[in-house]
Order: sequence, then C-alpha cells, then structure tokens
Amino acid sequence: MDTKRLHVEVKDADEDRGEVTAVFSTFNVKDSDQDVTLPGAFEDGAPALISAYGHTSWSGLLPVGKGTITSTKTEAVFTGRFFMDTTHGADTFRTVKHTGELQEWSYGYDPVEFSYGDHDGERVRFLKRLRVHEVSPVMLGAGVGTRTLAAKSAGGMKFSDEAEAVMAAVKALTDRAADVLAKRQEKGKGLGAESTALLADVEAELKRLGELVGSAPAPDVTTDAQREFLRFLRTTRG
Repeated sequence: MDTKRLHVEVKDADEDRGEVTAVFSTFNVKDSDQDVTLPGAFEDGAPALISAYGHTSWSGLLPVGKGTITSTKTEAVFTGRFFMDTTHGADTFRTVKHTGELQEWSYGYDPVEFSYGDHDGERVRFLKRLRVHEVSPVMLGAGVGTRTLAAKSAGGMKFSDEAEAVMAAVKALTDRAADVLAKRQEKGKGLGAESTALLADVEAELKRLGELVGSAPAPDVTTDAQREFLRFLRTTRG
C-alpha cells in the first residue's frame, strides 16, 4: 500500500453535519513524489474510508468516517462523512475543521496500472489506475492544487483532545520524514528544499510550544498523554 500526501484548504463550514468534501488529486501535474496522476485513474463512485489521523487505522485505530470518490476532467474529489456519533470521529473532524487552511490530507492506494516516462523534461511515474483504500488527515502534503471544498461541523474541541491529535500527527510526520529521507539517501540524495523548509517550520513551532510548556507551572496531575507529549517535546528540542 502506497500513500500520497496532499495540501488542502478549508473553504467554508456549516453546522451539525460532520461532512467533508475535498479535491485530493489534480490530473496531469507532477507532485513531489515525482508522480503524474492521469484522468481516469480513479473509479467513479468508489467507496473509501477516512482513516484516523496520520493513516493510523492501518496500525489498529478505528476509521473515523467513510465516503466516495468522483472525478471531473481535471481533478478527483472525495465526499465523505465523519462518524459524528463516535468520539474518535467527532474529534478528528473538529481537528480538521479548526486546522482550516493548514490542514493536509493523504490517501492510501494500490497502483494498479502505471508506467514511466518524461514529463516537462523530468522522469516521472504516470499513475493510470489506482485503487484507493482510505483518505487521512496528515501533517505534511505533497500534492498540487488540492483543497477542502466544505467542512460541516458540530462544534468546538477540547484543548487536551487537540493536543493529542497534534501529537499523533507529529509522530506520523516524523515516521514519514524518516522513511522518505532513508529512501533518498539510498540514492545519494537528501530532502528537497521545500520539504526541508516545511520541516524547519514545524520544528520552530514545536520549540516555541516547548518554551511555553517550560514556563508554565507544573500541573497537579500528569496524564499518560501529557507525559508522552512532554517526552516528545524534550526529544524534539534535543
């Protein structure tokens, strides 16, 4: 199973629905994975789950929603609904809504049919037919021209829940960055300039958060989640 990560932009929101509509692939454009997805790559009307944050449903966390895929001449659209009658579905959706234009998405797929060739003078993989298993909110995107068209929600989100969602997302980002870097190092390459700059921005925000944590009074009770989050911050800050 491969994954492809995408940037999305929240366009509007409504209340009480728990629905999301997102453009998750733009055709005939090279993404940062050196792939070009062709029109017709996705089966119109195909179902797909919404994974827990960072594709973690593959490791056992419950899916948070489901939906279907449709295509236009230029892009693929996912229309889904979060499981708002479950805690994991409602919390994930609220994170997606409140993250807004910073939210990124990814989808897990099997490349059923593909070929290699040249695109604008570069060697790329042309994705001709894909089987999508799930879409997932993530931290770092790689797609071009993707966006959330609508996010219809049912309310706010507790600070502790948001912190736990961010922690899970940062862990997923770290795992992804390590995997990508290892593969590129095998080819004698490092991360691209854009990816390096984005990771530097994430690191800077984590350091800023760590400074806030360090200046705050010690809590009376430390939960397992808080201990894990603080451990991650200390590790990140070195």
